[in-house]
Amino acid sequence: MRFSFILLAGGNSSRFKSNLPKPYHKIGGKTLLEFSLDKIKYFKEFRNIIIVCNKKHLKYLKKINLKNVTIINGGKTRQKSTLYALDYLKKQKKIDKVLIHDAARPNFTINLIKKILIEAKKNNVVIPILKLQDALKKKY
Repeated sequence: MRFSFILLAGGNSSRFKSNLPKPYHKIGGKTLLEFSLDKIKYFKEFRNIIIVCNKKHLKYLKKINLKNVTIINGGKTRQKSTLYALDYLKKQKKIDKVLIHDAARPNFTINLIKKILIEAKKNNVVIPILKLQDALKKKY
């Protein structure tokens, strides 16, 4: 099974009220985008990692040490950016499944990705949902 990962980082972060878009803010010396990339690079299953970014934000991406990542320009909406990434992957061929994530939300776990990959091998679509009883057990 051949997987690709699309990381959407093309938004303007207008509700965030900062001159620096959310994916490029640092916590502990790492950008939010890097937190997601570090987790995904843990998996050998991903043949392609695509970052979809706003052309105006390329200067921020250039400051990050990106290896084995393809950067493509996004569209005016999240939907268009996703479509551009999927069109790019369609041309690459030999891709069976795609995971899509938002760069401004890096708090997913490696265990969650493991579960998604396992389920994706058995199903056409996987949507992770936190069960209410599991959420209530968590200590924040």
